[in-house]
Amino acid sequence: MQLQRSLPSLKAEGLGLVAISYDSPATLKAFADARGITFPLLSDQGSAVIRRYGLLNKEAQGRTAGIPHPGTFVVDRRGRVVSRSFEAAYQERATVASQLASARTPGVEATTAETEHVRITASASDEVIAPGARLSLFIDIEPKPRMHVYAPGQPTYLPVAISFAANDAIKVLPVIFPTPETYIFKPLNERQLVYSKPFRLTQPITVPVTPAMRTRAAAGELLEIAATLDYQACDDKVCYRPMKIPLKWTVKLEPLAR
Repeated sequence: MQLQRSLPSLKAEGLGLVAISYDSPATLKAFADARGITFPLLSDQGSAVIRRYGLLNKEAQGRTAGIPHPGTFVVDRRGRVVSRSFEAAYQERATVASQLASARTPGVEATTAETEHVRITASASDEVIAPGARLSLFIDIEPKPRMHVYAPGQPTYLPVAISFAANDAIKVLPVIFPTPETYIFKPLNERQLVYSKPFRLTQPITVPVTPAMRTRAAAGELLEIAATLDYQACDDKVCYRPMKIPLKWTVKLEPLAR
């Protein structure tokens, strides 16, 4: 479902979409007709192509025998693979928008905040997700002139960090931090790891496939995700007290397409 929903935006960016599976053409046609799928679904019945590319899940048995490890390839116009990603299990997969996050505008703006030190915009890669989907939450932080905040790995100061409120509806994965700058604090001749230019934190989140989440998704419920951004800002003379900024994202749940 989320692949079909992403199709217009992919086409707008000059991208195409094709899916390949070990199902028969008849099975794929029935699935496409039932779900309104308009992009090509290719049948690799017998898993010949899957085996050729070394993607066969050899642990799959019974009716799942022949299934590949779930993955995504991005191919350029010359047929060259420019990026690829794979999942540990087919039940949990990154959304299209999350995989292309570095090249696309986030789909959901959730929270904006401004302090005397920074401007903050929180957004998300997707507006609608199903159980098993992995989306990206973004926190864009713009330090104000002459300000900097501390990066992870910087001792004695409070680094920028995200903490999430307890929520059984999400699984929080490690946050992705950009490479920090090295700042020399002249009064102490101290080298510090900081961010003084606009930067983005990317937080992957997975919605688990559980009976409770299936029920919520079938009802089309909203999923609220609450977190707190911690940071400490300094300028070239003063270090300010640590700050805690509340953040919230809201996305709609949809049923699994299987």
